[in-house]
Amino acid sequence: MSRRRRQSIAEDVLEQLFDLTGLFWQVGALAGVMLLFFSFSTYAWVDEQYVKALSSPHLGQVAYSYGWVFYLIPLLILGIAIMFCVKSYQSYRREHYYG
Repeated sequence: MSRRRRQSIAEDVLEQLFDLTGLFWQVGALAGVMLLFFSFSTYAWVDEQYVKALSSPHLGQVAYSYGWVFYLIPLLILGIAIMFCVKSYQSYRREHYYG
């Protein structure tokens, strides 16, 4: 028998929300909209931090070379939001299919 890897609370919540989205499209729509809003607000914060890092004499060169790493956080959140929106749309179509 193999042991199951222990999940963090955030992973467990996302998995439960994703499963619940398959049953109720409204849950996925709400989660998707909230994650989209969080993604855009995170982008604004990351952009501000990137500008501060560029103006720093010690971090300026590193930020200039690897500045794209700053933007991975909002992109990750945006990807999760898109997954919820797609799952919500699939659940909506399944619920409202007249055929």
